[in-house]
Amino acid sequence: MDNLSESVSILTQRQLDKFVREYRIPLDLRSVLPSKDETIYPFRQGKFPFYTRVCNFANYRVPFLIFLIRVLRFFRVHICQVNPFGLSRVNQFEISCRAHNQRPDLDIFQYFYEFISARDRYTFAHRKGIPPPYGEERSSLIIGRTIFSG
Repeated sequence: MDNLSESVSILTQRQLDKFVREYRIPLDLRSVLPSKDETIYPFRQGKFPFYTRVCNFANYRVPFLIFLIRVLRFFRVHICQVNPFGLSRVNQFEISCRAHNQRPDLDIFQYFYEFISARDRYTFAHRKGIPPPYGEERSSLIIGRTIFSG
């Protein structure tokens, strides 16, 4: 079904619990299963729907870090609307903070990154003239090419 205002969840609680365990979703991000008659859209206040089928079918993994969810809520965007490279910048920022024994902070994140929108798609880009917080950024494509080149 293409219309989200008519689509409902078909997961059972057992399937959701298994998904949460497999994908290591942090305890404070877990949610209850919507009722069988509750449509996906409009989204619940303070929650975001996530399609488990994409993860299972494509073996797609999203690191559900608390800071990522905080950033998405602050900018009022859904995870599916953010470019994967933008998501990786948020996660890389949090990981860098933790590597330096610092809590990731939204104000500091906004100092280094700007929120960019192009219609209904979004990303986070380095602010011009501000060096990245962790030194030279490397694309996962470059790293992947380095690892797999013969």
